Amino acid sequence: MELFSSPSKPFYKFGDVIFLEKIKENYWISFIKKRFRETGKNIEPHQAAKIAQLMENHPYFVQQLSQQVWLISKKTCTDKDITRAVENLWSHNAILFQRETDSLTNSQLNYLKAMCHNVKQFSSAETINTYKLGTSANVIRIKEALENKEIIDTINPYPEFMDPLFKTWLTNVYFKR
Repeated sequence: MELFSSPSKPFYKFGDVIFLEKIKENYWISFIKKRFRETGKNIEPHQAAKIAQLMENHPYFVQQLSQQVWLISKKTCTDKDITRAVENLWSHNAILFQRETDSLTNSQLNYLKAMCHNVKQFSSAETINTYKLGTSANVIRIKEALENKEIIDTINPYPEFMDPLFKTWLTNVYFKR
């Protein structure tokens, strides 16, 4: 966003900024199934849905995971192929993800942990105590810092990870250590 809105950036006022919605899951299911079928492979609707759900219908990441699943699968996709594909993507991005987490404060990591646990009320006393977020004013600062680092974005009333693969890595690898 800063590329288009900051006078010091090369694409300042380059054109209209259009925010696109995520593609709905049912479109992903038919798209993924069709692309597999066109190459002589099969994927079940629930598996295509799982790919879209894991990547929260984010176009770049759904296609990235779909490609990994396609590369791993033989004639017919299995649930294990999807699991292996996700693990491969975690492995490919591990250094980047680790560097990202190393640059965060403990309270920022705790905020992300709360997000991974689907917390919605970040300023509640229970959330602040459970996740050691300090004060409600600190929660606002943490959120702003994570937005400035382009790790999260606030869509509707709730923050979301900009990279759903990073969220799955945090949830299943980093926070499980």
